[in-house]
Amino acid sequence: MSWMSDNPFSTGSRLYQRVLITGMIILGTGFIIAVIGGITATRQVSIIAAVIIGIGLVTHVVAQLIRYAERRKELRENLEADRRGRQQRGKDKT
Repeated sequence: MSWMSDNPFSTGSRLYQRVLITGMIILGTGFIIAVIGGITATRQVSIIAAVIIGIGLVTHVVAQLIRYAERRKELRENLEADRRGRQQRGKDKT
């Protein structure tokens, strides 16, 4: 098993992947606009860039919360299945 199979992006849901990529695109756009604002020394462009970067960060955090909730649900389901399996094995022995 390679480290790529444990990658959260590759094992995450489509929703997680889409929200994460959207957040990264928004962040990248904000960084590019910030550079343009810095080069042109335009305060309004820099403020707009800061807002866009903030939106990108919030989107990225939302993606992490989605992944966290999915992982908790997955772990809960695995624990429940394990518990049922143990109970079933216990019934089979008697």
